[in-house]
Amino acid sequence: MSETQDYHIIEKFREMVEKRYDFEELKQRFELPESITEEIVDEIETYFLTTIYPPAPERKELEEAFQDLASYVKQPKKIWGLFGDMARALFKFGRHFMAAMRAGMDAMDSFVGAKNFETSMAEIANKHGIRPPMSDEDFEDSMYQLPREEVEKFIGDVRSLFGAMVNTVLLQKTLDILTHVIETMEHKPHVFPKKDVDGIKLGRNLLQRGYDIFSKYDEPTKKAIVEFIYKNEMWYVDYVYRKKEGN
Repeated sequence: MSETQDYHIIEKFREMVEKRYDFEELKQRFELPESITEEIVDEIETYFLTTIYPPAPERKELEEAFQDLASYVKQPKKIWGLFGDMARALFKFGRHFMAAMRAGMDAMDSFVGAKNFETSMAEIANKHGIRPPMSDEDFEDSMYQLPREEVEKFIGDVRSLFGAMVNTVLLQKTLDILTHVIETMEHKPHVFPKKDVDGIKLGRNLLQRGYDIFSKYDEPTKKAIVEFIYKNEMWYVDYVYRKKEGN
């Protein structure tokens, strides 16, 4: 698929997110809890549009960093190895070091899963000869061509990504650890190429933006946000399948 066509599909993802998180439509679609305010919905929409589906001009840089982040997610020992003596790491970051590392890697793994779904959608659109401009119908047709379990896995990855950011105390430790990792890598440019550092920076940015959202709210509100996102994403999947199957 050409870069232009690929970008067009990403722009369509962005457009569909904007439609799906329109607050007035959400109020008609669901009985929203009082804790889910228009401000929160706007923050979630912005997170999708700046972190998962950024505008086309930022796309190439994101894709390159994403590929290197994925390699670290698949081999987390590559990060753990940066700490050398594990006893010193535990002393520096506390007894929650391993839990914080796992939480961060799980969140980034969920991000990788979400990006893989996007790639599958692009491949389907290309296979069926869908060309720009992509209509809502084209987008829904492409989604419907995928196995439903793959679509629902994507929704699960999105839920896991946000769910990993609910424990903001642990998330702050993860951010501290990743900052240390980045500083260590930058001090050894002969060992760690810039593209590797950019991959870890992408992961840290992904989590930092989540922390900026969730750290403002109490526990019930944080959990309500994650459940609301999952409910809205599953609503859309159900909508597409019902529409395509004439139900």
